[in-house]
Amino acid sequence: MTLATRLSGVIAACLFYALVYAVPFAPAERYFLGHPVAIAATFLFWMAAAVLLAKWFSIRRENRLSEQISDDVLAPSLPNSDLSSHAPLKSSQRGDVRAICSDWLSSLEQLPSNARNSRLVVRLQEILRRQVRRGNARQLADDLREVSGRDSDDAHDSLQLVRIIVWAIPMLGFLGTVIGITQTLGGLDFSDGTAAVDRLKLGLYVAFDTTALGLVLSVVAIFLQFPVEQAEQRLMSTIDRRSGELLAIHLPDPSADGTSEQITALCEGVLQAVQQSVGTQAEVWRSTIDGAHQHWQSVVASTGTELSNSIGQAVANGLGPVLENHLTGLDRHAENLEKVQQQGVEAVDNRWHQWQLALSDNARILLSHQQTLVRQAELLADSQSRAAELVALQQSLDQNLHSLEEVNQQIDQSMQASEMTDKMADAVRILARAVDTLTIQMPTPSSNSDQSNKEQRRAA
Repeated sequence: MTLATRLSGVIAACLFYALVYAVPFAPAERYFLGHPVAIAATFLFWMAAAVLLAKWFSIRRENRLSEQISDDVLAPSLPNSDLSSHAPLKSSQRGDVRAICSDWLSSLEQLPSNARNSRLVVRLQEILRRQVRRGNARQLADDLREVSGRDSDDAHDSLQLVRIIVWAIPMLGFLGTVIGITQTLGGLDFSDGTAAVDRLKLGLYVAFDTTALGLVLSVVAIFLQFPVEQAEQRLMSTIDRRSGELLAIHLPDPSADGTSEQITALCEGVLQAVQQSVGTQAEVWRSTIDGAHQHWQSVVASTGTELSNSIGQAVANGLGPVLENHLTGLDRHAENLEKVQQQGVEAVDNRWHQWQLALSDNARILLSHQQTLVRQAELLADSQSRAAELVALQQSLDQNLHSLEEVNQQIDQSMQASEMTDKMADAVRILARAVDTLTIQMPTPSSNSDQSNKEQRRAA
């Protein structure tokens, strides 16, 4: 207790002795003024009484505050909600324990000063601060037990001075008895037997009066201490009950909170992995197809140009009129090759456009599936018992992966179409060999023609 309480006990003892001096009363003078030890025991008694009285008023004040502050006032305020304060929190509001506790602390800080300093509000604030620092409510029960035990220990320690005084008062009485007996025996004069016996009786009366006074004051202090302790225990029980009920109602269940967080984290991880995988595959496919497209365009263009030049020179220089028909056929073949080349290029462009459309459709499908997964995650966090939705979500993910595999198969099939260009190149080579064979088999008009034909064949 504070120093002022102890000084008030000393003042009360002084007023009591002033009353004893002012009102002559033989028993009071005998027991309270008969020995200095009795005076010291009386002062200690009044100090203990002052401490108990201050404790009693403090407990009554806390009880009144606890009765005046209802659970509706202590409950956290839910913004943008028409529900009452005792309504259970929604699943979206239950997700963030730190935000709930912070808002609750803010609402408690807005209470009046006398209510804010009450034990119940102080208990709630301390437990909420622990949850804010921790970020979850998994150790809420441990915090409640720890704070309750600590407050009980503090309440027990607050009466430690009273317990010491209750123990010290009888000891002072015994000390007064010992001092009185010692003084009586030391001052005996046996020269006058009758007077010595009277002085012995008087000294023993005074000596045993201190013991009697100490025992009586100690018993009275014990009986005064008992109701104070009982009242404080009832107050602590009320605070434990109300704080536990409020926290259990307005804070999410730790086990449910952990399951929801794990499922939400799992869904988010799956979404991120799918998005990264699809993006990476799309980039790889795009770069590969662009490179192949440019390569085949350059190869086909260079091959067609070289083939046209070689055939034109051979026909103009060596074959003459005999091979005009063949030249016409070769021109037609060249035109056909150009058409085939153009068709191949258009087919590749169309196939690339189809792949782009397929990738865009798949991206939109993945976006819709992502939105579906987010909604399913929210529904899953809203109700812990709907495990069937998680199975449906997993099935939808499997279907998406299956659809991605089908798209991969389509892309592989389309890549096989590129083999047509290789076949075109083979046809060109076969045609060149046929021309060479015809040139060899036909008769030559002169050696110069043979020489030129040989050179042309070498060039071919």
